Amino acid sequence: MSRSPNADLAPLIKLLQAGVPPARAAAEFARVLAIWTAELQDDTEQLQERLSGLAEQMTTGVEEMHEGIAEASDKGKPTLRRILATHEAVLDAVRQAQGAG
Repeated sequence: MSRSPNADLAPLIKLLQAGVPPARAAAEFARVLAIWTAELQDDTEQLQERLSGLAEQMTTGVEEMHEGIAEASDKGKPTLRRILATHEAVLDAVRQAQGAG
């Protein structure tokens, strides 16, 4: 039995929240993409739906962080910028995966 998409994404979400380096989060997304691609090899429409949903979530998160950075004090900006860079790297990887599908 396959795992749920949310279970597959749980490690990635934890990394995003921790603000790990963008390359680390993008590598975790690549792992999730490999799982989804193997699981849905005969259902590209479902794969694209999952990627679209993830892209939408990432886009919303990035937009919210841009707003937060604009309002943040100087003390909070470096952390927010690092987390934003991580989210943007994963969003770029999701968009690339959508184009490849």
